[in-house]
Amino acid sequence: MNADEILSLLVSDPRVYLHYTDEGGLESIQSQGVIRTNDKFAVYFTQEPFSEAEAHTRLFIGATTHAGRGSHILVVRLDNGLALERSGFYEVCARQSVRLSQHQVLYAGPNPF
Repeated sequence: MNADEILSLLVSDPRVYLHYTDEGGLESIQSQGVIRTNDKFAVYFTQEPFSEAEAHTRLFIGATTHAGRGSHILVVRLDNGLALERSGFYEVCARQSVRLSQHQVLYAGPNPF
């Protein structure tokens, strides 16, 4: 899936979200079938298309511990039953691990933005 196709989905469907990660994180998510909560008990999503560098600056606040985390993305149509809360200017979060089998994965791979 290319950037234009993802942009089209984001514009046309309010339940489509992006989850930014790195290659190892994406492999783990795909093999386990789950996006696990972080130490703040949150899974973060956005509807903003960012390049890797933009994601690092705008989502990960330039933290060296998060370097490379925008290199890969998961594009997911989230089920209406998943509660989301605003967690920042660009982000929403789920306060639980997210099982991929309960949602529709539209793309998983390198960040095309």
